[in-house]
Amino acid sequence: RLHPRTLGHLPQRGGRLGVRNRWGAEEMEWGSVGLGAFLGIALTVGLLALAVYPLVRRSFLLWAALRALCFAIMSVALFPVALTSPTLGGEFRTDIGEIALSIAIGSTGPFLAAYIENRPRFARIRYWLRTLFIVGVVGAIATALAPLWPGFDLVHDLLLLTMILGMTAGLAAAVRSGSRFAQYQAVGYAPLIILGLLVLAYELSTGAPVPYWPVAALLAVLVDFMVTAGGVINGYLTVKRERDEAWADVSEARIAVATDPLTEIANRRGLALRFRDPAHPRPAALAVIDCDHFKRINDMFGHDTGDEVLIAVAEGLKQENVFPARQGGEEFVVLIYGEDYQRLAETVRRQITLSVLEKVPEVPFPVTASAGLTEVRPNDTLDSAVKRGDEALYAAKDAGRDQLLLWQDGKHSQPRLVHGV
Repeated sequence: RLHPRTLGHLPQRGGRLGVRNRWGAEEMEWGSVGLGAFLGIALTVGLLALAVYPLVRRSFLLWAALRALCFAIMSVALFPVALTSPTLGGEFRTDIGEIALSIAIGSTGPFLAAYIENRPRFARIRYWLRTLFIVGVVGAIATALAPLWPGFDLVHDLLLLTMILGMTAGLAAAVRSGSRFAQYQAVGYAPLIILGLLVLAYELSTGAPVPYWPVAALLAVLVDFMVTAGGVINGYLTVKRERDEAWADVSEARIAVATDPLTEIANRRGLALRFRDPAHPRPAALAVIDCDHFKRINDMFGHDTGDEVLIAVAEGLKQENVFPARQGGEEFVVLIYGEDYQRLAETVRRQITLSVLEKVPEVPFPVTASAGLTEVRPNDTLDSAVKRGDEALYAAKDAGRDQLLLWQDGKHSQPRLVHGV
């Protein structure tokens, strides 16, 4: 049996291995050093998994930490090094090691289930891998009950074999289905799986113990730990890359939703986001601008040329301390920052004509624009400010177009500074 109470290679109560019986003093010293090194590696792997978990919130990291803890407990209990406490000797020490071993192997299932790629074709594999933990817990209970009925020793061994076969089958199925993570872990688990199958097959068939199998098991677990540590880091980098890509996609989607596809300046949604964005100062004024007689351009030169004109208008609106947006059709809204907003608004309006003249020379006449300007009040919403700007714009069109009018207390007048531009 796997139980060292039948193997006879662990120290019994009150006994010590340092008396050159099966191990010499130097072997005992090297054994202690090896056990200490193993525990250090197990602790490092467990702490690494726990440290990464708050960053990526993936459950396979918690299972990796649990596995490291259980294998560390198993190594202390089953490794042939004497302990100073007599209460931790004999069968009690053996039972603790066997319980830790069952839970360690059982937790490998959900670790793999959470670690392999989250794709629909792996759903059934993940389900069966998760059930291995239940088998591991039952095996641990069987070990705890073994003092009451020796037959539970056999139950424990059979459940251990079931878990190893189940993990092997799950890994194989995941690898066949194209899981890159499963291929990675198969390399790390291979020594432990092979050792477990050989030891279990030998002891279940012959009833004879396999001396010092925990020593070989620790070497196999070391390979497991090195691969798992690499897997934790790889998993972290993968999740981080996926999150970065997701955030980039979200950012691109937000930009796309808030951007006019033709002119590549903000649309109405982008304008609203900028207006209430606390990261930017509140605009001093808002102007609603409309191209004069734009229908004539479409009728005479076609909609393609009309689109070129709109693009040129948007380029003309891109000035310092100005945030332009296309509200729809040939109508634009600009947020203006700074105290000299009246002069800047008129400059932007006139720049439209120059920009179209430069970028769309096939239009033989100057493209002018009318604008309505309003100061943004402390309690203004975007809609309330745009409403006043619209009123001033309609007044500018009624007054003959190609001019800017300022909304003031319900009256529309030309800004005093406009004539000085």
